Amino acid sequence: QALGFPAYTVPLKRRDWLPTLGGRSMLPILQQLDQTVQRVRAETGSDRINLVGHSAGGWICRIYLGETPYDIHPGDVGKTCLWKAHTQVQTLTTLGTPHVSQERWTKRNLDFVKNSPLRPEVRHTCVAGKAILGSPKLGNWFTYSSYELTCGAG
Repeated sequence: QALGFPAYTVPLKRRDWLPTLGGRSMLPILQQLDQTVQRVRAETGSDRINLVGHSAGGWICRIYLGETPYDIHPGDVGKTCLWKAHTQVQTLTTLGTPHVSQERWTKRNLDFVKNSPLRPEVRHTCVAGKAILGSPKLGNWFTYSSYELTCGAG
């Protein structure tokens, strides 16, 4: 923002993630992402925006950009599960995002992402590293365990 670029976040609370736990549909998160993107475009007058997704937010953004209906969960049948937002996004930067998984809870969602091609009209940047390792201690247990199960290392 200090450089004159407006910055917005999707207004998610911890409780917003509860319906998605256990490998369930990300539809509630995708709907909030779309509402935020549409608000940003309306407020800024921009046709295309830049997205930054951290952790699961990165692969959720990839679903949002795609051309394939996200209807891999029984509860999503008959709901709007296709946004084709690649026409509204200039860049997608993912930070610490696992793009594949062998962990049974996230495998269905990440297999969907893995089989969805990157959009050529969107510049993709993936940032990951091992400079800072997680800790299984009390305050970081959930995050550490999630990365350990999904990627093999916390």
